[in-house]
Amino acid sequence: MLDFLQNLTGRSSPVPPPDTGDPTRTLDALLRTAIAENASDVHCEPKEDGLLIRFRLDGEMRDHTRLPLAHRDAFLARGKIFGGMDITERRLPQDGRAVLRDGARRFHLRLSTLPTVHGESLVIRLLDQSMPAQAFERLGFAPEQSAALDAALHGPAGLIYLTGPTGSGKTTTLHSALHALDHHGRVIHTLEDPVEYEFAAIRQTEIREKIGLTFAASLRALLRQNPDVLLVGETRDAETAQLAVRAALTGHLVLSTLHTNDALAAIPRLRDLGVESFLLSAALRLVAAQRLVRRLCPDCKAPHPDSPRLAAHYLLPDAQLFRAVGCAACRGRGYRGRLAIHEVIPAEKFLPLISADAPLAELVALRAREGHATLWQRGLAAAAVGETTVDEVARVL
Repeated sequence: MLDFLQNLTGRSSPVPPPDTGDPTRTLDALLRTAIAENASDVHCEPKEDGLLIRFRLDGEMRDHTRLPLAHRDAFLARGKIFGGMDITERRLPQDGRAVLRDGARRFHLRLSTLPTVHGESLVIRLLDQSMPAQAFERLGFAPEQSAALDAALHGPAGLIYLTGPTGSGKTTTLHSALHALDHHGRVIHTLEDPVEYEFAAIRQTEIREKIGLTFAASLRALLRQNPDVLLVGETRDAETAQLAVRAALTGHLVLSTLHTNDALAAIPRLRDLGVESFLLSAALRLVAAQRLVRRLCPDCKAPHPDSPRLAAHYLLPDAQLFRAVGCAACRGRGYRGRLAIHEVIPAEKFLPLISADAPLAELVALRAREGHATLWQRGLAAAAVGETTVDEVARVL
C-alpha cells in the first residue's frame, strides 16, 4: 500500500461545512473535526437514503453528520483513493492506510471497507504517532502493579500476557513496556497486525495473512534471527501459542496479548490452544488484564445525590460518588478522556496450580487469598475517588 501525506492545517480558509459537495474537501473537513474532538475512529455507514457519519469518542459512538445519497458514492470513492485502495473493487473487503499531519501532530490512518446491503462501509482509525510512550504510573497502573510488571520485564526470559478486548489500549501498554527496557545491546522485534505505532529503536514486522505472513510463520522465522525480546501482537492460534512458549523457554522475553475476560482466564485459554500445563508453568512470568473507562469531566462532575446508598451497595463505605453532568468543556457528555484500569498477577504463586492443571476456580480462589485486586475492584476504587462513575464501571465490566 502507498502512504499518502496530506497536511490538514495548511489552509488559511475556515473549515468547510461537513458536506461541501466536493468529496475531497468533505473528507478533509471530517478528519480535521475528528482530530479536534479527539475521536479514535470515524465510521462512514451507508444507509438507504445517504451516508451516516459517526465518531467514536472516549469509546462511545456518537452521530456526527449525514451525507445525502447523491454524495455518498463519491465520498466513499475519495476515501478509498486516500487510503490507496482499489476504487473499482466493491464486492470484497479492503484495507488501506494514509498519513496526515495536524500541526506538530502526526497521525497514521488505518482505513477499512466492507460491503453492506446499501454499499460499502468505510471505517477510519486515527492513531496519534506524536504520543510518546509513557511510564506505567501514567497509564493507570498502581505502584505495586508497576513494580510487578517492571520485575517481569527485567527478568532474563519468560512469557508476559496482556488480555483485553479490541480497543482497550493493549498496544499502547505493550509499547510502553518495550520502551521501559534497556535497548542497548539488545535486539527487540515486534510482530503486529497492523503496526500502529512506529519506533526507531525497535524492529517491527507487519503481519500479512493474505500472502502467508502469519503470526506463526513470522515468529518461526524471527527466532532464527536470534532476538532478545519479542512482541507478538496477538496469540490467535495453537501454533503461535506453542511457539511463543517455546521461545520463552529458550531464553527470550516474549510479550503477547489474548482476548479473555480477565487475567486468569488466559491460562485455560492457552491450554485450549494446546499449550501443555507443565510448559506453561515453566514459561509464564506475569499475566495482566486491561480495560478503558471514561473519565469524569473535572469541570462539571457533581456529587451523586444518591451517593450513600450507592456506596453501601457497592461496598464503598464513606466514599463520595460522583455523576456525569455535561458542560462546554466536555461538549455536554459529562466525560472527558479515558482512564485505564488493570489487573496484574505475577505468576510465581500460581505456578504449582498451573502445573497441576488446576481449574480456573482454584486459580480465582488463590487470587483472592493473595489479595490481587480484580478489574471490577480497581474500577470501583477509581469511582470512589471521583475519577469515573459506578455506572461507567458497570457498563464496561
